[in-house]
Amino acid sequence: MVITRSNYQQLFQQEAQRLSDIEIESPQYSEISFNHIVYRPLLSSIMEEQILHTLAKEQIKRLAKFGGAHHEDVVKWLSDVEEVFTRAQLQPSNKLLAVQSYLIDSAEKWFRYNKSIILDWSTFKIAIVKAYQPSLHETLLRLEQRLQLCDESVMDYYHDKIHLCLQADSNMSSSMIIHYLTKGLKQSLIAHVVRRHPATPPEFLAVAQDEEKIQFTLNGLSSASPNKPDPYPNEDFQMDHQVNAVTRPVNDNNRSFNWQHRQPLPQPLMNVPTTPFSSSSRRSYSQRRPVASTARQCYTCYGFGHIAQYCPNRKNV
Repeated sequence: MVITRSNYQQLFQQEAQRLSDIEIESPQYSEISFNHIVYRPLLSSIMEEQILHTLAKEQIKRLAKFGGAHHEDVVKWLSDVEEVFTRAQLQPSNKLLAVQSYLIDSAEKWFRYNKSIILDWSTFKIAIVKAYQPSLHETLLRLEQRLQLCDESVMDYYHDKIHLCLQADSNMSSSMIIHYLTKGLKQSLIAHVVRRHPATPPEFLAVAQDEEKIQFTLNGLSSASPNKPDPYPNEDFQMDHQVNAVTRPVNDNNRSFNWQHRQPLPQPLMNVPTTPFSSSSRRSYSQRRPVASTARQCYTCYGFGHIAQYCPNRKNV
């Protein structure tokens, strides 16, 4: 069947009419939801988790071990262990397993003989504190003997001293804490801190740190321009070299001698070494020293005190 141009135009109009009769329902604006789902990669969270895990592992490696000695503080050690294990996100059962690697000497033996009654982490903390907690007398002795070291900052000293104060008496008053803090402070800081009358331990810390910074600044200024030491503290130099004293005889009869036919003079017969002497004795020594030109030597008999012209042995030559 051949479709003419008129038939093709008629079919096109019919199809256009059919499409125009189709109704398309558009959604209402209120029905559109704005709760979109945003995709975020888990790479950043995984990296953060790995970094935290690495840091916790390093802290666990540097954790101090406990042996139960008299100078060791079981309460402070247990607090440090608890903090590191919690940061590493260890479960209580894993904490009990991990802490065994940090018990040595007496503490290791204690755990070995008492592990049957230590069932969990909480039981372990109570038992080890009860076994190794110092007596009140020992705690007070540590509190009295705790002094600020010469290279120790006020911050480190303050926290250790506060820990000892609360360990001796958990209800210790602020005035007593300040008393113990001041008693162990450096001698160079005590007068300045007492003059400012701190009323609370935090105020004591702020005052002591201010004075510490002032002294640090003053020490830095004083050491910036030190007095240069004298490079020559002593003017007396020791003479290490040897001085050769050469004496020559003087013969008046040989003054008119022809210098072209003159024979070379003999070498000095004697080298007189001088001993080292200081500059303080140079003047007196030079006054006592004989003149070299007065010591004459005879070429005939090689004697001193005369010349060959007046040599007593001249007739025998």
